[in-house]
Amino acid sequence: MNEFRVLASGESGLLTPLTLFLAVVCVCFLLCLVTGMDSETPTDFYAADRSLPALRSALALCGDYIPVTALLSPIGTLALSGYDSMMLAVSACTALITLLALAEPLRATGRFTLGSILQTRVTGTAPRTAGTVLTLVVCVPLIVVQLTVAGDVTAYVLGLDASGTAEVCTALIGLLIISFAAFGGMRGTSMIQAGKALLLFAVVLTLIVVAVNRFDGDFGGMLEAAALGSGGAEVFHAPGLLFGDTTTGTVELLSLCLTVSFGSAVVPPILLRIGATLSGGTARRAVGRAVVMITLFYGAVVLLGLAAAAVVGAQTITADDPQGNSALFLLARTLDGSGAGRLLFTVVACAVFVTILATVAGLALATAASLSHDIYAGTLRRGTATDKRETSVARWAVVAVGVASVFLSVLLHAWSMVFLASFAASVAASAILPALIYTLFWKGFTRRGMLWTLYGSLACCLLLQIFGPTVSGRPSSLLPGHDFHWFPLQNIALVSVPIGFLLGWIGSRLGPRPPAENAQGTTARTGMAAGAD
Repeated sequence: MNEFRVLASGESGLLTPLTLFLAVVCVCFLLCLVTGMDSETPTDFYAADRSLPALRSALALCGDYIPVTALLSPIGTLALSGYDSMMLAVSACTALITLLALAEPLRATGRFTLGSILQTRVTGTAPRTAGTVLTLVVCVPLIVVQLTVAGDVTAYVLGLDASGTAEVCTALIGLLIISFAAFGGMRGTSMIQAGKALLLFAVVLTLIVVAVNRFDGDFGGMLEAAALGSGGAEVFHAPGLLFGDTTTGTVELLSLCLTVSFGSAVVPPILLRIGATLSGGTARRAVGRAVVMITLFYGAVVLLGLAAAAVVGAQTITADDPQGNSALFLLARTLDGSGAGRLLFTVVACAVFVTILATVAGLALATAASLSHDIYAGTLRRGTATDKRETSVARWAVVAVGVASVFLSVLLHAWSMVFLASFAASVAASAILPALIYTLFWKGFTRRGMLWTLYGSLACCLLLQIFGPTVSGRPSSLLPGHDFHWFPLQNIALVSVPIGFLLGWIGSRLGPRPPAENAQGTTARTGMAAGAD
């Protein structure tokens, strides 16, 4: 942190990142006003009137798949852990391949919230209610994690370490972001997500070029320096640095890869994004293009991690932040070169701010859409709410979700965020993914099977997470002074995902299956392809 206090001194270091950040905020806010304030119908507010073309949707999908944790954490983790983190980068790319198989059938339902998609299989309000519960369980913890990281990063960038500073930054950044989602809707957030993706691509490419030039264009030399800076090639290029080389460590890494591959493919903002495309073919093409973009991005992230290990060194990164989340900033600051370091640092800080803004806005919009569309309009009003009223409720739902998330972020700021992030991703992989696959592809999926999958998997994830090492038993646990864990893995997807699929199958096989239920599901899926929800 001491190195960055130079930026907070009177040498305009503070003013440059702050001024650029304020300029970006103003531009983003104007874009949201211009593109989103005229959204008068719910479909336009939630899903941009299902009008987004393939390229814009692909860029927005890339933005959705790159939260601030996926930008900062992999670079530092790779610089510190080498081989294991490269495996995680590969897993992140396969998440979109999972979505590629689901994109066209999802868009063909004509729905855009989890609850309404599930209702294409069975009748009644239970699917909408369960979908909303799962949306809240997944999105709110992710918002809290993003806002907590946002506060820490903002305080770090500005060189502020007084008590309570990070919490104040969290509150201010959070309230600012929520206003974007409330004003912009899907059109505004799509514009910001697409711009964020382009900005991130430009930033990582610039950093890679500057870093490689540091080694005169010799990638091999940079790789050797990275291994040397992280303990030697025999350690850096071997598995086991992240979780250890024991059997438990190997299973832990496999489970984390499974969580990343399956969990991030079906989070509610992604479902909302697919619903905003022009057609099923457009959705498929958008995801296909996003696969290429994300693969290139994570390839660049791997290079940045190697560059951080080579230029900064694992020892310096660990001393500044044991988790490695400051590696990107340290890399930008170290790549000085005739004052370029200050410019690089400023651009990186701006990219991080935009990443936080876009990610939280997307999560808040998805949560508000489920509350207003599934609970208010679909369950409480039974479809009788006017478009203007539902849109108004949706905007206020964004504000309510945002304020509650900001409050939780400030309240839980000192807690370990590993529990929340791991739990949300595991629930998405274990409950949402099986329910969607069965809904879209299995005619024998029943109401009982759906509820068993959703609520049973949720209970399973909660049980395994509470009694796992993320809550107790380790210094990095949520409750480090206690030890009541009996489940050995902090990443539970390797166990919870098969249980989710099994619960859906068993629940659907038990008891009689009413013919009308499946007929309703078939009628809904074919009838909704035209678009009305």
